[in-house]
Amino acid sequence: MNSSRRTPKGDSPAPLLAWACGFLGMLALGGAVLWTATARSGEGEADPVTATLDDVKSKVYASLDPLDTAGFEKLGPPKPGEWLSIYPEPIQPLETYKLQKPTRATPQRRTIVLKPLGTFSAERRPVLEAMRAYAEAFFQLPARIDPEVALAAPEGKPDLFRIVPMGNRHGSYDKQYDGERILTEVLKPRLPDDAAVCLGITMEDLWADDLTYVFGLGSFKHRVGVYSLARYYPEFWGRRPLPGDDLKGLLRSCKVLNHETGHMFGLTHCVFYRCSMNGSNSLPETDAAPIHFCPVCHRKLGWNLRFDPIKRYGDLEAFYTKQGLSAEAEWIGQRRTRWKDLAAQEARTADPNVEPGE
Repeated sequence: MNSSRRTPKGDSPAPLLAWACGFLGMLALGGAVLWTATARSGEGEADPVTATLDDVKSKVYASLDPLDTAGFEKLGPPKPGEWLSIYPEPIQPLETYKLQKPTRATPQRRTIVLKPLGTFSAERRPVLEAMRAYAEAFFQLPARIDPEVALAAPEGKPDLFRIVPMGNRHGSYDKQYDGERILTEVLKPRLPDDAAVCLGITMEDLWADDLTYVFGLGSFKHRVGVYSLARYYPEFWGRRPLPGDDLKGLLRSCKVLNHETGHMFGLTHCVFYRCSMNGSNSLPETDAAPIHFCPVCHRKLGWNLRFDPIKRYGDLEAFYTKQGLSAEAEWIGQRRTRWKDLAAQEARTADPNVEPGE
């Protein structure tokens, strides 16, 4: 099972969208991943590991067509407090990703299963169906919602929750649930035979290990993950809903779904562009990130799942339009148009006899 990044304890910890440093460490030990380094030699020269990383990034940027990168922003130096200012990340170009043999869908296991954990109010239950539809559009795999599962420990085991001290509570939330035990004791024994991945979704707050709280946690090995949506909605913070809260909550929920499920399919945090696969150290940093995968992450996912990008972009545009996410719908429509031109250009490069539109 993967272990999560750590965040300082206290009343106002930084939110965490981290995946597993255990998984990333495994990749580094395998020698397939390059890490950033800030150390300098005694002569004032850059550490060769950093130079190698920058060289690899430069080669990746140079390999991408301008049509593929239009609309995306390269990552610059992180600001203090942002994810990359605290946590060095591995670099994972497409060829490295292929060598790491990530989880892949198979003819027998190709469904994304969403499993509600605990109680969803009538007000919040519609987000589950929206996330199911979004999972199908984003990953181009069948998705379904399984019956609700109680957040209860197996017989003879301690409770899955802990009581939150009075001074640290928000609204009526007085409990937090152990994300790691949910993976092993609730989700793993219930992994459906046809599931590519199984995603537990809850409106309860989560913690893991000695982390104050987490948004998401998962096991790469066992193909299960658990995500909390609690902090995305006003009731957690004990305030009255405002216009736009539901749409913002849905956008955040879709981001955590594509980010964490991307991890389950083997993608590490993106260090190339502003991208939904970027690490996040705060809710504002999460909100500032786009919902889309960058060209590098998109090609990794496409190689893994073998989807038709034109159909995928069309399905996403339809989803965003239906949900009232107009800016996202407009952006993905433009991306779809550019991808059509890029696909035609790549086809002509591969076969000069191909006519445009073939």
